[in-house]
Amino acid sequence: METEPFKRYITIGLAITSLTLITIFYISNSSNSNYFDFPKLQLFIANNYTESVNTTRICCLILTTPKNFLTRAKAIHETWGSLCDRHFFITENSSESNSAEQINITKQLPIAPITDIIPGYDHLTQKSVSAFLFAYQNYINDFDWFVKADDDTFIIVENLRAFLSKQNTSEPVTFGYNFKVIVPKGYHSGGASYVLSKESLRRFYTAHKNPNSSCRKDGGAEDVEVAKCLRNEGVYPGKSLDDLNRELFHPLPFHDHFRGSFPDWMLSYAENPLETVISYLRLSYE
Repeated sequence: METEPFKRYITIGLAITSLTLITIFYISNSSNSNYFDFPKLQLFIANNYTESVNTTRICCLILTTPKNFLTRAKAIHETWGSLCDRHFFITENSSESNSAEQINITKQLPIAPITDIIPGYDHLTQKSVSAFLFAYQNYINDFDWFVKADDDTFIIVENLRAFLSKQNTSEPVTFGYNFKVIVPKGYHSGGASYVLSKESLRRFYTAHKNPNSSCRKDGGAEDVEVAKCLRNEGVYPGKSLDDLNRELFHPLPFHDHFRGSFPDWMLSYAENPLETVISYLRLSYE
């Protein structure tokens, strides 16, 4: 009886070791100029950056809440957030109930000065709309792309920048994980983060300033409502795949994508066929 758990541990250990070796092999052979600095959780691409990559400017808008200041927000600020050309945390103001430690961390975090945000999951639409309107009013001429992310998102900003450098920020286009249902031409998963071009942000702002617009300012599902508004303004979702047709945005936790543990609804929602890490490895050797 005691040997069964032991065998499982051995199997898991061998699997992890194999994956690690395959990953190292893949990275070392895909580009000799790429290397990982694990202590800083940063991916540097030294020699393959073109001038367009270097000049592609990204503003990251990260939705959070005061209870996550010391954990998720702090971690993002110290890792990928600071790799955006500029990043802001979008949060409600509840200084009365914040601890001294939470108040102190707000002095370090770049929190957007938005005062009318309503707390709660049911008001994510209002929080995202406020983020985009803030970005347009203050930074539309400073950045090419505007990212909406949550505080449980991890973005490899260098990869995102390289992808966006090949796109046209003057086009009314957005990028993210594409669902093919509910909204004409589909919508992006809010949990996977999504990106608006400068032109898309301009149209979004114009729509929300139009008193006759049907764009919701609050309520509903945030990612769906943002997509509905954009679609009414002629903004379309772009193809968010790499050169090997692999997804660049991921709506589920890493282990679900790795193991292929997809919920039934995702099988019918996803625009592109679902793949796992194992299937990619298999295809690469066929």
